[in-house]
Amino acid sequence: MQVTPSGERPFPTPPTPNTTDLGSARFANRDAVALPDEMVERILMNLGTTDTAVCRSVSRQWQTVIDTRHLLARSFYRDCHLTQRINSPAAQRNLAVERYHSHIQGWLRDFSDVGRKTAEWLDNILEYKYFPDVLFFSIPKLLLNSNKLVCQNTVTHKHSGAVRNASFSPDGKYLVTVYYNNTAKLWEFGDGQWRGNVTFKHFKWMKSPSFSSDGKLLMTAYSDRTCLIWRLENDKWRGKVAIQHAPSMINPSLSPDGKHFMTASDRVSAKIWRLEDDDRWEEKVTINHSGYAMTVAQFSPDGKRLVTTFDDHTAKIWELDHGQWQEKFTIHDRYYARNARFSPDGKHLVTVSHGETLEWFCRFFHHAKIWELVDVQSQENVTIQQWQEKATIEYSRAVKKVHFSLDGKHLATASRDGSVKICGLEGGKWQVKATIRHSGQVANASFSRDGKLLVTASHDQTAKICGLFGGRWQEIVTIGHSKMVKNASFGPDYQLVTVCKDYTAKIWVLKDKENDDNS
Repeated sequence: MQVTPSGERPFPTPPTPNTTDLGSARFANRDAVALPDEMVERILMNLGTTDTAVCRSVSRQWQTVIDTRHLLARSFYRDCHLTQRINSPAAQRNLAVERYHSHIQGWLRDFSDVGRKTAEWLDNILEYKYFPDVLFFSIPKLLLNSNKLVCQNTVTHKHSGAVRNASFSPDGKYLVTVYYNNTAKLWEFGDGQWRGNVTFKHFKWMKSPSFSSDGKLLMTAYSDRTCLIWRLENDKWRGKVAIQHAPSMINPSLSPDGKHFMTASDRVSAKIWRLEDDDRWEEKVTINHSGYAMTVAQFSPDGKRLVTTFDDHTAKIWELDHGQWQEKFTIHDRYYARNARFSPDGKHLVTVSHGETLEWFCRFFHHAKIWELVDVQSQENVTIQQWQEKATIEYSRAVKKVHFSLDGKHLATASRDGSVKICGLEGGKWQVKATIRHSGQVANASFSRDGKLLVTASHDQTAKICGLFGGRWQEIVTIGHSKMVKNASFGPDYQLVTVCKDYTAKIWVLKDKENDDNS
């Protein structure tokens, strides 16, 4: 039985670009033993997206079944739908169609001949149930099958002062840029252009801002111990709620659901605030440690857990239980815990530690440890949950940033030693899958929304884009800058923002080099 969109007509075959041998297609011209298509479909549907993509190149029969039944999209849907912030499949499809018409369709038509064919193919399946997954699987496949790619700079925001940071809102409609002159600017995307929307000014310098997962709240924090929270209402950013934490405050955090807010002091305390009616934030609990704070707590994606790290060699995990925050688990480390981050599914946690040992020589240690939440039996034969160490990633210099992919299957750790290690979760074990190297220290590493691309920013004046194809990470684009790159991150639809020390924040899109040269 052939899959059709809404049962109306046969599903069109997607365009296929000419690809080079990536090492996973050695048996592409050897048909496997013929099996009934229904049996092949059942076998393949038990595989993950990447595995299904590899199987597509093994057998003509398998390739036909995968394409006609559109198993890649269905597998992608199964793997990734839990990370979507929209509960209704219909709402997901409507948002994907809107985004396709507003941005992606024109980008594909300008990309290359294959891009134009892809756009024509997508035009015919707009009503298909799995259209969001077809759309967002097709784009990385198109990019990674292209041999010659460049990033084209579409917008440059230049400022009179140095740019500290820049990041997209979750829906990609807004971009916030932060400057060293105590200002930040919010840019809005509409009619194919980025326009300045709001300018935030303060008499002290601003720390990194953050959005809630629905993009309707924006938190800006300042070095004078003040946090301001802005709300998006009727396409306008209105009002501000001021929160202060004395005697000093470092890197506050907003929970993904926007209902809790965390402030931490470098004087051994952290506070949790909860959103009440009428944008009123009420302090709910104060957390104390025996050491000084090294970084603020980070919330789990569901907002029910948070982790705090202090220089007393501990990271503590707190859980929201019947409206009360309670300490549930303490992670002890030989060295100072400097940072921590939950995976998107909340089942894994990475902690970053630094330290030194005084033996017959002085040796510094820098590592990231991955922890997993597992069920164990207590002495009373009761099942309880504990965090167990699963892997340790060693570095010769400090780890600057850690970032999980949205599906929680990959972790990137960026170090001052100029390397980024990409770890993958396979068979319950974390293993280093690839190492990306720069000639200068790495300031940041960030995955695309679908986890298929990774961008790294380095002081060697470059940003590198790597892609996952056939189970392997490969470098596909290097973007040169005039000075050190301080930050780089993906927004939706494969837009990319980089922050450079030349006082600019630049937005890029991927282009086919050969097609671009001919235009």
